[in-house]
Amino acid sequence: MKKIILSAACLLGGMLLHAQQVDFGVTAGYLNGEAKAKAEGLTISANESGFYIGAVADFTLTEDFHIQPELIYANIDDSDGIFLPILAKYYVASKLNLQAGPQFVFSLEDTPEDFSSVEFDLAAGLGFDITEKFFAEARYSFQINNSYTGSEDVTVRANYLTIGLGYTF
Repeated sequence: MKKIILSAACLLGGMLLHAQQVDFGVTAGYLNGEAKAKAEGLTISANESGFYIGAVADFTLTEDFHIQPELIYANIDDSDGIFLPILAKYYVASKLNLQAGPQFVFSLEDTPEDFSSVEFDLAAGLGFDITEKFFAEARYSFQINNSYTGSEDVTVRANYLTIGLGYTF
């Protein structure tokens, strides 16, 4: 996993060195999280809502293709976390873009034994540039890795829906 992350970081760094323009900004909005646990044929799920706020960078590689890393503080039901999505944005129209890429989620809460405090997600969504500076986004992500690291046959994963607004400087 460390090799994959390091390789992805090197590839991303090389691409960003060729960026034609970089815009920085802020983003905030609604966050809904759903956690599912599966064990011995039983599935238990919980669904909670909260908010997110963070910083965004938009690296223009071509007119239609951008890379958008973000650093986001998230709060759901008094539980805190940091989201780090690294999204490819492709403009299908002058103001409408499709987004997809990996997202890392780091829990800021105490993690029980046999559980990981880091999630690896895949995220996809839509973005719309309201004006040159204001944008709206909706994104869904689903966890790839299992948060349960123990020896039992248990699967624990989370999915997230974010809907928000942003402003670039």
